[in-house]
Amino acid sequence: MEEVKIQDQIDDIHRKMDLVLEYIEEQRKKNETYEDLVKDASIVAKDAFNQTVQLLEKSQIELDSCGLSCLLIKLLQNLGTFYEMLEMMESARDFMKDFSPVIRQMGLDAVNKMNELDQKGYFEYLIAMGRIVEKWIQTYTVQDMNNLENNLDNFASILRDLTNHEMTGRLTSVTHALSTIKMDDKMDNISYWKLFKKMRSKEVKKSLSYTLRLIEAINRQN
Repeated sequence: MEEVKIQDQIDDIHRKMDLVLEYIEEQRKKNETYEDLVKDASIVAKDAFNQTVQLLEKSQIELDSCGLSCLLIKLLQNLGTFYEMLEMMESARDFMKDFSPVIRQMGLDAVNKMNELDQKGYFEYLIAMGRIVEKWIQTYTVQDMNNLENNLDNFASILRDLTNHEMTGRLTSVTHALSTIKMDDKMDNISYWKLFKKMRSKEVKKSLSYTLRLIEAINRQN
C-alpha cells in the first residue's frame, strides 16, 4: 500500500516536471520570437533612418551637430506648453460640443425665417428691384446722374414740400381724379353755351381762380 502511494507521488512529480518543462519551452519560444521581432524592427528602423537621411540629402536639408537630439530636448522643455495647448483644444472641443445645439437651432431659425420671407414675397420683391436698378442703369447715363447731382438742392426742396400733409393730400386728389376720370367724347363734346353754364358754377369758378393764382405764383418764382 505504501509503495502505491509513493508511486503516485512520483507520477505526480513527473507530471508537474513535464508542465514546468513545457512552460520553459514556451517561454524560450516566446523569447526567440521577441528577439526576432526586435531584430526585424531594428532592421526596419535602420532602413527608415537611412531613407530619411537620403531624402534629407536630396531635399538639400542639412542637420547641424545638434540635429534631432536638440529638437527632442526642445520638445521635452516645452512639454508644459504642449500640455496647455492640448487642454485648450479639449476645451474648444467641449465648447463646440455644448454649443452645437445652439448653432443647430440658429440654423433652423435662419431657415424658418428665410422661408417666412419667401412666403411673404420679399425675395420676389428684391428680384423686381434688381430689374428696376438694371433698367435704370441702361436708361440713364453717367451724364444724367451728374445732372441729377447738380440739381440735388432742387430735388431736396421738392421732397421737403412733399412732406407737407396738405401738399400730399392735394397730389392724392389730383392723381385719384386723373386715374378715375377719362376723356369721353359724349360727355366732353358739349356746346359753348353748356360750357359757359358750367363755368358759372361755384366749384368751377373756385377751381379757375385757384388755377390762375397758381400760375401767377409759378411765374413769380421763375
